[in-house]
Amino acid sequence: MENNNVMSGNASQERNLNIRQDYFENRQQRRQRERAERKRDMKRERVRKEKIKRYKSAVVGLTVAVSILAATTLGLGVAYGITQSQANTYGTQLENVYQKNYYELVDNVNNADMEMSKLLNATSPSYQKKLLMEIADASKNMQNNISYLPVDGENVSESVRFVNQLSGYMSTLEEKVSKGQTLSSEELETLNKLHETLISMKQNLNRMSMNMRNGYSILTASNEMNGELSSFSIDFSQIKSNDVDYPTMIYDGPFSDSVVNKEIKGLSGNTISKEDAVKEIDEVFKNVSNITYDGETEGQFATYNYYITTSDMQKLYIQVTKTGGHILTVSGQNESDVKNIDMKAGEKIALAFAKNNGVENAKVVWSEELNNQAYFNIATVKDGVIIYPELVKVKVDMEYGTVIGYDAITYWTNFDASRTLKKAGDITIKLPSGFTLKNKRLVLAPLEYNREVLCYECEGEKEGITYYFYFNAQTGVEENILKVVQTSDSSKLM
Repeated sequence: MENNNVMSGNASQERNLNIRQDYFENRQQRRQRERAERKRDMKRERVRKEKIKRYKSAVVGLTVAVSILAATTLGLGVAYGITQSQANTYGTQLENVYQKNYYELVDNVNNADMEMSKLLNATSPSYQKKLLMEIADASKNMQNNISYLPVDGENVSESVRFVNQLSGYMSTLEEKVSKGQTLSSEELETLNKLHETLISMKQNLNRMSMNMRNGYSILTASNEMNGELSSFSIDFSQIKSNDVDYPTMIYDGPFSDSVVNKEIKGLSGNTISKEDAVKEIDEVFKNVSNITYDGETEGQFATYNYYITTSDMQKLYIQVTKTGGHILTVSGQNESDVKNIDMKAGEKIALAFAKNNGVENAKVVWSEELNNQAYFNIATVKDGVIIYPELVKVKVDMEYGTVIGYDAITYWTNFDASRTLKKAGDITIKLPSGFTLKNKRLVLAPLEYNREVLCYECEGEKEGITYYFYFNAQTGVEENILKVVQTSDSSKLM
């Protein structure tokens, strides 16, 4: 009987212990839940305060000078706030900063996409290295652009991660190519996926750009909360990248474009007077009805500047070099529904105008028609070689058959009458797989690091897209690739 009582007492104690243990476990769970809820509330509050703080600091950073000036007029009122007109002004300034960085982000994504398309068709290790460096640089610029946009949250982290790691991966491949190693089939496949991701990002960014042109405000959307995230962060997250499997790497090394300021080679002769410049304009245009002096420019080129009106009422802005008295630039516009000449006639007018301004032995190397205006790129030819560094651009109005645009800056910068050309070697040119060779010619190509290299320019076509490949005429090394991009208004080389 006593044993039964002991057993009963032990069971009772055990039940009590279990109850107490359940109570404490439940209380601990409740406390954990309460702590988790408090943490979530605190996080929401931090996000809200951080947005307010970031907005205020951005406004202050953009308008320090204005605020100092305002203090002298608003007195003690400044300590408590700003006027509505000031707030509108500051908001406009901040919106402009956001939009500037957004559109720069679009440009950098477009550039990376363009360079990646070239990289996938490049076979020369030296040119692959150049393209890899340029994509890495564009990626770092993207990082900087995104850092100035009011984005947060995990929805955006995927895009940010892609941009951050793209630069590192490009730098790693560039280091590999520099050591003489070739890109593996797996790496090329990864590059293809990265290219697809860039195309997807570009398309989504462009869609968002359309909304901005229709009145979408980044500032307004960044202050509209949708749960824990702003409307802009949610909208921006739509550009998220595709799943790409590539190594996680950090690139923090220096990058240099090695930009070189070139001295002017082509200009020579005495310094002319303003009156001499007027005579030069009269001789070239022959139909000047009015001319107005507009001062001088003392930049890379020293020029006299003039506004003129021709007898057919066209208004042009003209710069004449002080050294030698050459017409350097002509700027004008005449959008018309009337076209009285064709491209062949326009080409003759452009070549004659260039020749009259000292550009001898030249030919048209690129032409385009847009809105009844003809555009011509003209380069000199020496020993059968097109000298691209000596290039002028001419715009001809197809209604009146007159020159309304001219740019000889590149020509007078690089013109060299004593230039000697190397002989082309006996090399075999082979375009990448899938390309059809349309045309081939010898050119002197201006390349990076202030180089001028004799190249075979090979026009190739693949899937309806035209590329220009430049192979070193002595070594056969691939030096450059240009892609023809068809836009809504014309063709562009990039």
